[in-house]
Amino acid sequence: MDLQWARLMTEIVTPYDSGDMFFVDGAPVKATELDQLKILLNGPEFDRAFAALNWNLKHGDAKSRGMHAKQYPTFVEAMLREHCVDVTSQVISAFRTAVKPRLRDHLPDTKTIFDAGIALLVEGMKAWSK
Repeated sequence: MDLQWARLMTEIVTPYDSGDMFFVDGAPVKATELDQLKILLNGPEFDRAFAALNWNLKHGDAKSRGMHAKQYPTFVEAMLREHCVDVTSQVISAFRTAVKPRLRDHLPDTKTIFDAGIALLVEGMKAWSK
């Protein structure tokens, strides 16, 4: 799923953190039902690689289409490992540090709170990448 920061906070992270139900790709889930949650940041080549995989699934020869269909979950997992960065701990930490403590006091002003959280995430990613 390709979510903006505010939607990620509102639709996934906040209910995940509080144990409430939320939806992932249309499927209802609760944090207690999950083994793990991963929040991935797509790298610059992800869209191209994903489009190529799906193109091969639709337009390749019969043998290639069958192989891609049978191994699709394996291909997607490999693509996620190669072309995405796992930012789960940074996002959850930014939420718990910068967003959650301020939500109770400023419910109508969530944009400012989410902006502070993303700023903390960006700074953490910069420090992490050095």
